[in-house]
Amino acid sequence: MLLTQEENAALNLRAMYQDFGYKFFRMRRFEEYDFYAGKKDFLSSGHILTFTDLNGKLMALRPDVTLSILKNVSHGKYYYDEKVYRVPMNSDSFREIPQVGIENIGQLEADDVREVLSLAIVSLETIAEGRDFVLDVADAGIVAGLVGGERGSEILACLGGKNVHGLRELHAPDELIALAENPPDELEILGNLNYRPEIHIDFSAVTNLRYYNGIVFKGYIEGFHEAVLSGGQYDMGIGSRGMGFAVYLDVIGNWRGGND
Repeated sequence: MLLTQEENAALNLRAMYQDFGYKFFRMRRFEEYDFYAGKKDFLSSGHILTFTDLNGKLMALRPDVTLSILKNVSHGKYYYDEKVYRVPMNSDSFREIPQVGIENIGQLEADDVREVLSLAIVSLETIAEGRDFVLDVADAGIVAGLVGGERGSEILACLGGKNVHGLRELHAPDELIALAENPPDELEILGNLNYRPEIHIDFSAVTNLRYYNGIVFKGYIEGFHEAVLSGGQYDMGIGSRGMGFAVYLDVIGNWRGGND
């Protein structure tokens, strides 16, 4: 029986994360709705798919993996192979989205940050199978100090869309416009990773200041029309913090290109 590209990628990534010392984490497909309802600020979409259980409790199909893991553990290194149920950006309907990813949970040192980024690069390399790829990296903490006020969300949207003209029209801070036009060549916390050719400092990677508060990143592979990987550092105010990323297996499965 031949494996699909999506299934083959999942198996290879899971084996790699286990080799790096990450433990497999299995979670429930749904939780009580109240668990997610109080944390909507951390979700990429405020929409949650719900149903009523036989006992009358309102339940929710899992919209986010990280929140589910943090509910159960406060530290450690884990990998997962799960599905989430949410409304993707620029969509008007729910989708089942298969993901493989990792979470390094706890008080992070600089070496932990670099390890997660290195695993993101190796993940892209594994999926790319010889194609070119890039990891766009930025610091959401820097952006958070420059974005605020009533038009903060509009400014952030322009930054994510590399719309410098829009930033100027919204009177965004000069420092933010400078980051969009001419990002720095390196970020101090990345250390020697700054000089890896696959890493590009690009502040358009900062699209959500409610979820991430430190290093954020997105991974792209030649031939794919959207990010195949994204992640970053977070502190969700629920007793834990960490850093991780997800690989979007549906993006891989929808790819129809080739190496010819």
